[in-house]
Amino acid sequence: MEEKNSKEINLLQLITLLLDWLKKVFIGFVNILGSILKLSYRQFIVLIIVVGVSVVIGQYLARKSARVYKAEAMAMIYGSDAQTVIEISKQLENSSPLNPLTTLGTKLSLPDSVAKNIVEFHTYYVIDYMKDSVADIVDFKNNHSLTDTTNIRMKDRVYFRILTKNIAQVPLVQEALLNHLNNNKVLKDGFENKRNEYSQKIIICDIELKRIDSLAKVSYFKENDKQLRFDKNKLIVGEQQKQLFWGELLRLQELKSIAQEKLSEFKQPINLPSDFVVIPIPINGRIKYGIYSLLIGYILSLLIAVILENYKKVFKYLRS
Repeated sequence: MEEKNSKEINLLQLITLLLDWLKKVFIGFVNILGSILKLSYRQFIVLIIVVGVSVVIGQYLARKSARVYKAEAMAMIYGSDAQTVIEISKQLENSSPLNPLTTLGTKLSLPDSVAKNIVEFHTYYVIDYMKDSVADIVDFKNNHSLTDTTNIRMKDRVYFRILTKNIAQVPLVQEALLNHLNNNKVLKDGFENKRNEYSQKIIICDIELKRIDSLAKVSYFKENDKQLRFDKNKLIVGEQQKQLFWGELLRLQELKSIAQEKLSEFKQPINLPSDFVVIPIPINGRIKYGIYSLLIGYILSLLIAVILENYKKVFKYLRS
């Protein structure tokens, strides 16, 4: 009985300690908030000036001519694989306007009026859950575990993203991008090799279909020798069944249909099921940048206020 009471007391003490800690945290938070409010009141003019300048800068960066939009598309790969396409795309991702030979306009053969409006270009892996050949998520952070054998990177597709200032030029960029990738020697060789492979499968299936069909006709109309045998306590004279090859014929036809379907998809090494889709909400919109500028301006004003109220102590510390 005494042991039970002792345990109950210990539990009550633990709850009391937890409540006391939460109380101290809450009081500390209120004190900090109060100190910030008093500092803001004392340095109200500094706060207004800094926040105002920050808002002006934020709205300037969010002006109509400087707004940046996302354009995204899923790209299907025929013949090669996703890793090869991403390695080739790194040349575009790492383009720089500092050197004429490394600009995006030079690599994509785009005029300067179009290339200057492209802010960034990125290529991402696509993740397939449960290995069901369905694209489930795009690895935008590029941090998917390579040891995960269930959720794997898809080899037959990648995801393209373009950041541009002029959404009207997206079709021109799309055409130039596909032209650049589809004329790459590595991708073209992989495409042709895989295409020839499916063509040869169809030819082999046609040859085997004719051979088995001929064999089936010969076997069906062939006069078999009479035979005597027992089957389940029955005396059977001659062969009562004919060997048919319909199973083999259906299997070959199935393989041929799969190869024909795959071959019909092989139009070019990289193909977009749908064109680039432009997201109409800019990444640097006025509302978004307005909120960011208020928060950044307020934090900067607090830092400046602290320095102004303690600059003597700072100089004294530096002199010492």
